[in-house]
Amino acid sequence: MGTRSVTAALCITLLSSGGAAYCYMQADTLQRQGQWLMERGTAQAEDYARRLDGKAADAQLKTFSERRTVMEKAHLWERGMMLGVLAAAMSLVGAYVLFLLKRLDDQLLDAMGELRPTAEPPAASSEHRPTLVSSLQR
Repeated sequence: MGTRSVTAALCITLLSSGGAAYCYMQADTLQRQGQWLMERGTAQAEDYARRLDGKAADAQLKTFSERRTVMEKAHLWERGMMLGVLAAAMSLVGAYVLFLLKRLDDQLLDAMGELRPTAEPPAASSEHRPTLVSSLQR
């Protein structure tokens, strides 16, 4: 539970955060592309409404199919982003717990060092005094 484990947990946090940011950028790009395809499909629908041409309807269906494919890819990247955020949060909590355990370990080592006698203890007096006495015996 040394500083290496804390450092490793922080590195995992940074890598997960970077991966989540990359997934966000990819998902955002695909979302914008999907929005553009939606606007294009709407324009094709208006064109079809004006001319009542079957080619415009086929083009619109093709555009909506492309948009669906793009949006499915965007949702996959969003799932990756959420997993990256979750992994980053969990590893950050793990790094904090490891830090606290290291601090506790260091404090216990310091306390054990203080408990070890450096000189001989003073001679015990001949009188025996109990340290814990119940209230009835007082």
